[in-house]
Amino acid sequence: MHSRRDFLQKLTGSAVALSFLPHDLSAAARDTRPYNGPMLRVAIMGLGSYGTRVAEAMQSCKKARLVGVISGTPSKIKAWQAKYNIPEKNCYNYETYDQIKNNPDIDAVYIITPNALHKEAAIRVAKAGKHVISEKPMSVTAKDGQEMVDACKAANVRLLVGYRMHFEPHTLEIIRMRKAGELGKILFFQGLSGFTIGDPTQWRLNRTLSGGGSMMDIGIYSINGSRYMIGEDPIWVTAQETKTNHDKFKEGVDETIQFQMGYPS
Repeated sequence: MHSRRDFLQKLTGSAVALSFLPHDLSAAARDTRPYNGPMLRVAIMGLGSYGTRVAEAMQSCKKARLVGVISGTPSKIKAWQAKYNIPEKNCYNYETYDQIKNNPDIDAVYIITPNALHKEAAIRVAKAGKHVISEKPMSVTAKDGQEMVDACKAANVRLLVGYRMHFEPHTLEIIRMRKAGELGKILFFQGLSGFTIGDPTQWRLNRTLSGGGSMMDIGIYSINGSRYMIGEDPIWVTAQETKTNHDKFKEGVDETIQFQMGYPS
């Protein structure tokens, strides 16, 4: 997760070094040249733990700046105002943030709320004429995700999902190597993604808010990793769930998923 913060700091690069790559790609993350181009002015919606990490990372970001907040907790808004020098006119709650349409100081809203809340927020932000940055996954269903896309198209605003991997220099280099034939014929790809979740009351373990468990939250890295490393989309899949803690992982919230996917080649 550290490299996600790096992405937010650098937007287009990561300083993580992978020893198997043939080139030194870390220079992209060490670019110290002054930047005088346009600045994306962002309001963060959802001032929880990850929202805090994003805000901290943005302090050293060259191309984006934190200028506003949206939260249902007044005390958090006050604390962020003091810490990040955010003016009162750029602070909203979940009932009032449609008013950002009248605020020229905000270009985009970064939605960092539970998965099931992304769609409503994205549609409201788009209707307010602001660009949308949504944390991954976009929502809990493909239908919801399509509605988000349609709303942003209708409002003529951009929609970005906070999934960094396909922008990272090391990923781009692997794709270049694959396209150049340097890897030979790919016969097998293995992806492993996971962590030990803590607080059993957190929203990620609430099916209504999260839409699932390990696959929705972290498994997408293995799925997408295989797609851009192989350069194809799968044509079949088989999967099994393993659940050892039924108290923490209720029905519909997967603890562990093992899956295999087959590709055309």
